[in-house]
Amino acid sequence: MHLMYLDMKKNILLIFCLLSTLFHAQADCSTALSVCGNSTITYSPTGVGNVSETIGDCITSGEHNSIWYKITIATSGTLTFNLVPTAPDADYDWAIFGPNAVCGNLGSPIRCNAATTIGPGPATGLNMTSTLTSAAGGSLTPYCRYLDVIAGETYYLFLDNWVGALSTTVAPFSLTWGGTATLTTPFTNPVLHPYPFIAPGTPAANPSNPNEVLICNNPSIFNFSVLSPGILNNNQNFIVTYHTTQNDAISGANPITTPISVNITSLYYYSIHYQDPANPNNPMNFCREIGIFKFKLGSFPAYDGSLEACAQDNNANVATFNLNLADVTTQPGVIKSYYSTLAAAQAGTNPISPSTAYVSGPGVVYVKVADIAGCYSIVKITLKITSQVYSTVLKDQVICIDGLATLDAGPGFASYEWSTGATTQVVSGLSVGNYWVKLQTGNCFAMQNVKVLPYTQPIVSSIDISFAKVVVHVKGGKAPYKYSMDNINWQDSNIFTGVKRGEHMVYIKDSNNCHEVNVEITVPNIVNAITPNGDGSNDYVDYSALANKHNLVFTIYDRYGNMMFKADQFKNYKWDGTAGNKKILTGNYWFSFTWNEPKRNNAPIKYSGWILVKNRN
Repeated sequence: MHLMYLDMKKNILLIFCLLSTLFHAQADCSTALSVCGNSTITYSPTGVGNVSETIGDCITSGEHNSIWYKITIATSGTLTFNLVPTAPDADYDWAIFGPNAVCGNLGSPIRCNAATTIGPGPATGLNMTSTLTSAAGGSLTPYCRYLDVIAGETYYLFLDNWVGALSTTVAPFSLTWGGTATLTTPFTNPVLHPYPFIAPGTPAANPSNPNEVLICNNPSIFNFSVLSPGILNNNQNFIVTYHTTQNDAISGANPITTPISVNITSLYYYSIHYQDPANPNNPMNFCREIGIFKFKLGSFPAYDGSLEACAQDNNANVATFNLNLADVTTQPGVIKSYYSTLAAAQAGTNPISPSTAYVSGPGVVYVKVADIAGCYSIVKITLKITSQVYSTVLKDQVICIDGLATLDAGPGFASYEWSTGATTQVVSGLSVGNYWVKLQTGNCFAMQNVKVLPYTQPIVSSIDISFAKVVVHVKGGKAPYKYSMDNINWQDSNIFTGVKRGEHMVYIKDSNNCHEVNVEITVPNIVNAITPNGDGSNDYVDYSALANKHNLVFTIYDRYGNMMFKADQFKNYKWDGTAGNKKILTGNYWFSFTWNEPKRNNAPIKYSGWILVKNRN
């Protein structure tokens, strides 16, 4: 088979223009093939067609192995052609009729050449140097003078391979156009043809073979019309038809109009032509470009697959699966649809969407794997849930408020990622705060939170002061406690004796041995006796010097515990030995001071003792 290839805008589509096969009936003048543009033509004429027409002029022996072409001029200028047979003993004669000749009334040819061109390089045609308009048989001048042509004119070109005593070969030829004129074609007009045509199918493994279109069975019923949108590629006013022979594709004869049975061994052809919506007789309507393709069995391997996903934090029996990750075929370019049941997959109803985030428990789903030809297989995907694994050794840690912690997530994990940015099993130097670590087991990640907490420090609940004795009461923290009044010497007892009057600091720490807690106390200068007789000496007790203490109250009790007097800020913290504005009896009375120490978290302080009251008239 000899084909002519046209490169359309660097498209990989191989366009076959005005071609035919050997041993097929040839075209007559009335069915002449239109020449599309200045593309090279390759053909091998055999026989005389339906009618053996009389050519006349220099060709007197009639038709032998002939073909007719119709030429329409697109732009004015000169026109030449060069016809080169592929066999040295082929002898091609030719004649041109026109301009605007009519089949059945062609008249005499305006150029004619029947020169004997047998031998090396038996080329013939029109060129720019010859002055001949006709060369009869026996002449040794194979070229005639070029034509001056005008846009819109039509011409008929008759070619005949004469086989006789000297020439015995039926051989193809290659015809190349030249000169300054151009021939009509819609295929190089960017206005009519703005986009490249796209060959159907995909390239074969051997680049010299036609493209291959997938079918699901061999043979298979195929609807060729599904290929048309892809081939035409949005080029308006172009029509594509399909044929079982190359000659039918060239002429547009016998198009396939209904789905037919196709196979993977035969060749099939498509033919593209322009259809002028305003002029059905436009010569460009008769230009055709053809292509060739074949079918390939599109079956592909598909197999069951499986997917693993990690459980959600709050449900170990549910996970989110990306079904697209399941390995079910090695075939590239397939289309996969997912279904929860086999029946839905077979019917193609209720596909899972989105397939990238399918929430499910363990089980199976079904995937329909299809190619662009519609071939498909249904296989299943087994869904497995992997539980998240947490560290059993990582625990909350308690440290002194000014200390630093070390956290250990334990061995055995594929990776560690801490909120601090560390990627090690153990992290150190952590202050009080909240942290997390992401632990990897297989493809699953578990996010585990952990806290570094401060120890609860002890607090002073109250302090009792009695003359030189101080008793410290503590709560919180971790017993047993230690006590100190100089932060150097420590004791287990909460009682201090021999404490001098004045300001003192009491220190406490618990068994955590963190930073000590301290509280400031005041041992007041206590008056133990008053003689409220009005002589101006020891007539009253005055503790207004302690007024800076919070909630200061001075209370007097009799020996039975009955409250006799309360001196607060409204009484200026003074007592003159009266109760209810009456002098009390001479005797010993108990007293207590209570206040909250403002310098140390308002620690409650209690100071108690006795006082002698001598009332004399």
